[in-house]
Amino acid sequence: MEKLFEHILDDDEKIVKIMKPNKTKMFVTSVLGSAIYLSIFLIMGIVFCLVPDEGMKPTPELIWVPVVIYLALILIIFLFTLVYYKNVYYAYTNKRVIIRSGIFGIDFHTLDMGMIGAVNVHVSLLDKILMKNTGTLTFGSTASPVVSANGGASYKFTHILMPYETCKEIKSYIDSYKKTIVK
Repeated sequence: MEKLFEHILDDDEKIVKIMKPNKTKMFVTSVLGSAIYLSIFLIMGIVFCLVPDEGMKPTPELIWVPVVIYLALILIIFLFTLVYYKNVYYAYTNKRVIIRSGIFGIDFHTLDMGMIGAVNVHVSLLDKILMKNTGTLTFGSTASPVVSANGGASYKFTHILMPYETCKEIKSYIDSYKKTIVK
């Protein structure tokens, strides 16, 4: 797996650990979340078929059209999640944290260890319901706060196993890194 990152590492940079998100949590979050949002449009489509405009006849046989569109969109979301899952990896090195992801191409997001000022752990209700011991680590710095003005953080390890233990491990590594920089 280290080969996935080797072309972006500095000459003196070594990978400490590589992680992959929990597959079940990622798929349930993506597909279930999308299905809930798309259900609103499914219901509206069915209502439009059953309650037509003035002067038109109800067309209950067209109910299958919004249902087929709904199922097609869920399938597309599932396939996109499958490709995304194949490409997503999280790592931290002796210098930075790295997020490798992408659907149409591979993207890398990095944050230098010296810049990290906060590491937050978030365990959602879905994490608890699925009982997979998963959560999200969010890394914040002055350049990229944990909660930015646009509402999202760009440095997140999502759906990772043992989030509290992983946070402690990475935070310990960040602290030791910062001590070596100060000297």
